[in-house]
Amino acid sequence: MPKRIMIVDDEPDTVESFKTVLENEGFDIVTALSGRECLDKLKKEKVDLTLIDFFMPEMSGRETVERIRENPELTDAKVAFLTVAGFRDKGRSILEELNVADYIRKSITIDEFIVRIKKMLE
Repeated sequence: MPKRIMIVDDEPDTVESFKTVLENEGFDIVTALSGRECLDKLKKEKVDLTLIDFFMPEMSGRETVERIRENPELTDAKVAFLTVAGFRDKGRSILEELNVADYIRKSITIDEFIVRIKKMLE
């Protein structure tokens, strides 16, 4: 059974790009275009990893992860941020606080992206 990954980003082109790459690697993909849609889908869909854009309107990636962590059934869900930004020390402590598995810069190469995804799913 293929691993299921949810991609959450307010940019449809970004979602489609990551979706195509991951489907080509044999993953089953669920998508959401907002934090709210992500939270709604997580109530119904079981996923092995959720990739969330950090900078989104209405509900940021951080707020989305905070809401995920409030749900007792999702406390240990694997979550990673997709972002254009790099995280400095303060940002990394936020990642630890939120129990985020990794953060992936959107400028990553496809090969490195796949390696990082597979590592998180081990």
